[in-house]
Amino acid sequence: MAPKHESEKPRIGVQTTAFVTGSFLSGAMMSLSVIAVPVLLDTNLTDSGHTVHQWARLYHYGHIYMPALAVATTGLYIYTAMRKWAAREHNRLLIYAAAGVSTIAIVPFTWVLMDPTNYILFGLDELPKGSTQMMDEPTVRKLLMKWAWLHVVRSLLPLAGSILGLVGVLQERIW
Repeated sequence: MAPKHESEKPRIGVQTTAFVTGSFLSGAMMSLSVIAVPVLLDTNLTDSGHTVHQWARLYHYGHIYMPALAVATTGLYIYTAMRKWAAREHNRLLIYAAAGVSTIAIVPFTWVLMDPTNYILFGLDELPKGSTQMMDEPTVRKLLMKWAWLHVVRSLLPLAGSILGLVGVLQERIW
């Protein structure tokens, strides 16, 4: 094997993949809050049951893809951090570990801050159609707006991870 020259730049494929997937995750999550929920609220002006059911379907499909992408992205960051630890590059290890933790933080954020609102909305979705127990449209609108704002904040977590990942990649390429 030929000796590695000091001028050679390190390979950054895994780190770059993590940065890109984390950015994609954040953007996909953000689009639910800033595009999909407003569409639900603007097109279901009188039927709060239909609005809640559409939100439940939106949540269902997001729940299938987003956590898996967060776990995969976190795995890439942690793999990179472990490689840096093995190479005794502790300064770079920390930035990738922080990127991974920031990305996977969507899970506890959901459990602690979003689940109470989620459970109310899921409970409303399970009511029989036309039920007199259905909340009025302004209350449903308020719940969905609360969910959308919490989701915006949650969407910033993988974005923070991506920014940290990008800083790590730039440090390896430039510094």
